[in-house]
Amino acid sequence: MSDSLPLTWDEYMQLDATGMAQMISRGDVSAKELAAQAAAAAALVNPRINAVIEVFDDVIADPGRDGMHRDGPFHGVPTMLKDMGSRMKGRAQENGYLWQRGNIAERDDPLTENWRAAGFNLMGRTTCPEDGITHITHSMKDGDTRNPWNLRHTPGGSSGGASAVVASGAIPVASASDGGGSIRYPAAWTGLVGLKPSRGLLPMPTGFHEALMPSAVEGVVTKTVRDAAAIYYHLSHKPLGSGFMAFPKPAAPYLEQLSCPPRNFRIGVSTGSWSRTAALDPVLKQKTLDTADLLASLGHQVENVQDADICDFEALFRGYLLANWLGPIGMGLQATAAAHGVELSESNTSRQALNHVEFARGLTLEDHLEAAAINPVITRQWGHFWERGYDLLLTPLTSVQCPGLDSLYRTDAELPFEQWMNNLVDSCRYAMPANETGLPAISLPAGLDDNGCPLAIQLIAPWAKEADLIHIASQLEQATPECFNQLAPFNVASVA
Repeated sequence: MSDSLPLTWDEYMQLDATGMAQMISRGDVSAKELAAQAAAAAALVNPRINAVIEVFDDVIADPGRDGMHRDGPFHGVPTMLKDMGSRMKGRAQENGYLWQRGNIAERDDPLTENWRAAGFNLMGRTTCPEDGITHITHSMKDGDTRNPWNLRHTPGGSSGGASAVVASGAIPVASASDGGGSIRYPAAWTGLVGLKPSRGLLPMPTGFHEALMPSAVEGVVTKTVRDAAAIYYHLSHKPLGSGFMAFPKPAAPYLEQLSCPPRNFRIGVSTGSWSRTAALDPVLKQKTLDTADLLASLGHQVENVQDADICDFEALFRGYLLANWLGPIGMGLQATAAAHGVELSESNTSRQALNHVEFARGLTLEDHLEAAAINPVITRQWGHFWERGYDLLLTPLTSVQCPGLDSLYRTDAELPFEQWMNNLVDSCRYAMPANETGLPAISLPAGLDDNGCPLAIQLIAPWAKEADLIHIASQLEQATPECFNQLAPFNVASVA
């Protein structure tokens, strides 16, 4: 380690974003010193995990140059934005595609402005698969991103670069996005906290709103529950006219949930098939049931629920896939390529991304409208479920354990498109419904598998009940501290 760095690597890696902000506020370290240490950390781990596309050298030299607010609660804390979603003025955003290299943003998006207002130093970009279309992180442009818990495995996707760089200890928090689980899978497979917020809580990129992208939200992956609580509260400002739906800022800071007396909830537990034929991994099922027992021991009312008690899952997936996934991604990819003057081919776009385009060409307006009409029916069924008195729903987060780099979920997999997509939906069955309905959901760490990769559980709440998810997450963090804020074996200190 260079003598110019202010902290030992062990000291640096133990800090979450809140801890870093406190050190800067006390004057123990400066924003510029932390920026330099974060850049050095990324340089140490990135040759192996391949999670960082670029670090902004000009921001490392002058952390305030792009508008980092000196009075923000996280002043000087280094972070990176995922390479899709909200954009940074003057910086590239390439969405995982070779042919989008050098695509420079003209302005900050509203959520980027919130990051800066909160005081964060936006110092780089993290990897993602093309258009975020799978839950591993691989692309023709950037190659494989690796899991610091086991370098032969994926860190998840599509926010895999974010999860890998945080789990390796290079930075304490990173931006993520979730259209089908892409905050929660990476968090699950790298031992982080991954909260997918309610539809409408955070502002969307300029040019988009909730009616155009109903299943997608942005957010963060964090090492601690307190970071998730504090950061989401400060990111939740929506400028007037920035969304299709009104969503007021939370009435009280989510951090209050960590210090208030423990509350007891009525919690449903589901490990059903959710209309899919592939089996749920027995280890993940048992972890969910063990968590149910733990919650019961903490005083919560825990009850098993059947699939039919929740919704018509077969209809849910049919509507979601056509109206919120295959059609929009396939048609959007084709339109974006045309706007760039690019002809899509296997030389510049992965096999399965091209299959999205081909599938979308066969869809009619009637197909889309019929699929979209499923959403209000399914969403109301979830409303009936909550109205029966349930506060939370406990489920597995994924139906499979953390995949290897050569998994069948790769976008270059030589599989028929229907088979590839079925495999993906089978493994994502417990995450995608929150996207279709707009519900908030959180992934929390729950131990390790036989490959040394983290396992996780999921809790889903009614709309706008992020505070309840933070509260229950805090209870589980206190009850199982060995599962939370744990650095991966491959980390900055192990390399330094």
